[in-house]
Amino acid sequence: MEAARLAEENGRHIIHMEVGQPSTGAPMAARRALADALENNTLGYTVALGLPALRKRIARLYGEWYNVDLNPDRVVVTPGSSGAFLLSFTALFDSGDRVGIGAPGYPSYRQILKALGLTPVDIETATDNRLQPIVADLAGLDLAGLMVASPNNPTGTMLDHAALGDLIAATQAQGAAFISDEIYHGLEYEAKAVTALELTDDCYVINSFSNFFSMTGWRAGGWWCPKTTSASLSVWRRTCSSVRRMPVRSRRWRH
Repeated sequence: MEAARLAEENGRHIIHMEVGQPSTGAPMAARRALADALENNTLGYTVALGLPALRKRIARLYGEWYNVDLNPDRVVVTPGSSGAFLLSFTALFDSGDRVGIGAPGYPSYRQILKALGLTPVDIETATDNRLQPIVADLAGLDLAGLMVASPNNPTGTMLDHAALGDLIAATQAQGAAFISDEIYHGLEYEAKAVTALELTDDCYVINSFSNFFSMTGWRAGGWWCPKTTSASLSVWRRTCSSVRRMPVRSRRWRH
């Protein structure tokens, strides 16, 4: 990416394929709201889990998109989905825990898990299963958690209601946490993506504004979790960190 930037400085036209980033800018309403906030607000610290108005609007968006009743108390605003990965992994797992991730998949999952002292477990997927994990793949893996992405990066394949439901049930039967990476929701063609929240409340969802809303540089995302988890996180954040306008961080509060 740095080499491409230097080439652009020297006048070369570069087609970027090294990062997943929309070519369009942020929505005009978002840009106008930011300009107004910069002009008229102090932009000081916010409450631990994020601006209440933003959390309510995120919950309403999931109701509009998927007809699910998401309590805003379950929404935790983070600095992009990367902040949500850190939050999720540190809140749910202890050092050494094994976390399953589909392969091929987003490379940063593995690196973040390793940096936190966790053990990423690659689940080699098959073309017959559209390069997504299936229940049989989980046998004997002794997982503390499973993360799936639908649509997946880099394959773009999705899990339908039945496939996602089967994975959720199998994960929960093992006493493991189920994490659904939904940051590519809205970027669909033949069918609409399914949120894990349509199937269970006992799950952890990661999303962001980066892709569908073309706001990669804004670093705005979030983690939707059971209410008991968000309540514990709020206490931790108030005592352990100063909270900016885009929050985040934690330690094992799955239950």
